[in-house]
Amino acid sequence: MAVKIIITGHHSDETIRRFNDLPDTDIIFTEHPEELTDEELSGTEIYVGDLTPDLQSRMPDLRFVQLFSAGAGSSLWLPEHITLANAYGAYGDSIAEHMLTVTLMAMKRMPDYLDMQKEQGWQLFKGIQRFEGSRIMSVGTGAIGSAYLRKADALGAVCYGVRRTVHEKPDYMEKLITVSVMDELLPEMDVVALSLPGTDESKGMFDEQRLRLMKKGAILVNVGRGNAVVTDDLIKVMKEGHLKAACLDVMDPEPLPKDHPLWTAPNVYITPHISGGYRAGVNYERVIDTVIGNIKLVLEGQQPVHTVDRSLGY
Repeated sequence: MAVKIIITGHHSDETIRRFNDLPDTDIIFTEHPEELTDEELSGTEIYVGDLTPDLQSRMPDLRFVQLFSAGAGSSLWLPEHITLANAYGAYGDSIAEHMLTVTLMAMKRMPDYLDMQKEQGWQLFKGIQRFEGSRIMSVGTGAIGSAYLRKADALGAVCYGVRRTVHEKPDYMEKLITVSVMDELLPEMDVVALSLPGTDESKGMFDEQRLRLMKKGAILVNVGRGNAVVTDDLIKVMKEGHLKAACLDVMDPEPLPKDHPLWTAPNVYITPHISGGYRAGVNYERVIDTVIGNIKLVLEGQQPVHTVDRSLGY
């Protein structure tokens, strides 16, 4: 008997063909799952994409949910009998490239030069930094943080990793430490990059006190969860000129409302949660490979990879 699967989102013809090649399946593709009828939802065993409690309640046979995202915070409410998997690992290199881009942008004061170009000015800015030899800390050393540090190490930076528990230190890190001792090293870092999952432990981790522990002129990069940084505290610190730059691909609240003071805080550089590049097609194929690979495992009666631990939140 065919396994019924719902695939959400907009997909290329090639991706649709790849899904349809899955054996013994009955697949419904939809960009608007909330518009599906009870008859269409009935019998669904596998669901791909974000899911609401209302939709889940209408699929009593649901046993596996696969996310397109690396984060799983919005789906932790799912009942334990439903296996939940994310696309962990598919985003690491793409987001790491974004992190390198904004790090170098801030170090070289490129936004200031671009603003000067608009005024047709011609002057030399001070405070330009070298990437080589800089001290870079990644708070979070999963697929994203690790990819960033590997690339930073290749360019000559001295790299430090922070994680919940310490395991064997990889060669591209100078030190691997836990959050409990992170504050001892923060004042020495030129760049502090956050790629944290959305957990109670990470929420508000970088408040005013910790932001001030960072050395004057350091750069903050956040690509994990916006609420890891206390927004009002960051605005205050940036207005006082304590940090050289804050490069945010995620923020709290999100989407950031028009006229929010974070938009105009000095030396805050905002991108609209695009570092992974999935929706722009930059990272699309890697995500689809992960999703299809997991569905194949489930169809074969095996455990999918990157299942989400509800107690940890990722």
